[in-house]
Amino acid sequence: DLHRRDFTINTLAIRLDSGHFGRLLDFYGGVQDLEDGVIRVLHSLSFIEDPTRIMRAARFEQRLGFVIEPRTAELIDNALPMLHRVSGERIRHELYLILQEREPERVLCRLDGLRVLAQLHPRLTCDETIWERFAALRQTVAAGRWAVPPGEGGRPPPGLYLALFTYPLDRAELEAFVERLKIFRDDLTLLRQVLDLKEREADLARPDLRNRELAALLRYSSTASRLILWLCSGSSLVRERLWRYESELRHIRPRVDGEYLKSLGLPPSPLFRRILHAVRDALLDGEIETEEEEKALVARLLAENPSLSETPIGRDRNLPPE
Repeated sequence: DLHRRDFTINTLAIRLDSGHFGRLLDFYGGVQDLEDGVIRVLHSLSFIEDPTRIMRAARFEQRLGFVIEPRTAELIDNALPMLHRVSGERIRHELYLILQEREPERVLCRLDGLRVLAQLHPRLTCDETIWERFAALRQTVAAGRWAVPPGEGGRPPPGLYLALFTYPLDRAELEAFVERLKIFRDDLTLLRQVLDLKEREADLARPDLRNRELAALLRYSSTASRLILWLCSGSSLVRERLWRYESELRHIRPRVDGEYLKSLGLPPSPLFRRILHAVRDALLDGEIETEEEEKALVARLLAENPSLSETPIGRDRNLPPE
């Protein structure tokens, strides 16, 4: 099946029969192209038969340090419209293979130069910002400062690269992109969380933002999404707050708990959570520090709300909303 291979360098074979064992078969000039460092298709309809070869051509070229030869580059340009006929799943498969490369930005920028990225989405580009952010992601994941598990070979998982790559897209553009490529559920969740955080960036930059408000803005985001905003935000204040939450605030927990509240004779109810949230908020803003101060705050809240266990949610002026 050598004639069905992607490129000439993939067509080399060795005979295994006893009379010619070990003899190299090279019907398409693959040896010469290996020696010359050239990516070349076998025939003029190669990219028409399988347009995803376009993405593989760029990936092999950048991985091996080869060059796509002029005629093959011309055939790529002619076949670009064919990418729209390829299923999203196949495009996604090739994109994820690219994002697993040692330096995927090299392949993405080559694809951009070949006008391929615009076929995936008109707003997708590869520029100096992508190079900087991808390199910063690798350094950050390798350093282990953020609680983001590395992917294969210690490299960032493809989903993190994808979040950086799609960061410029607005909500409608992102939804169109993920629908076209049928992005995996976990990565889809990450992309949407990043978009949510991006839309809250102005709030995160408020000069008067208290720690409790910062925690409320970030509490339901993932570490991975916060890392992406930290890498992409142009505000040093937002970056400092993201790191403060990641390294300090998210670990702050009250010492008192539901068992302590029950020991005071309170029946379990949804208001337990609101009381504990009030204690946590006071800890976040440095209003209290010790366990004794936590218990004193609980006592004060109960004193200010004597019918706490019977009060409908939403009427306790001294407690935070759920």
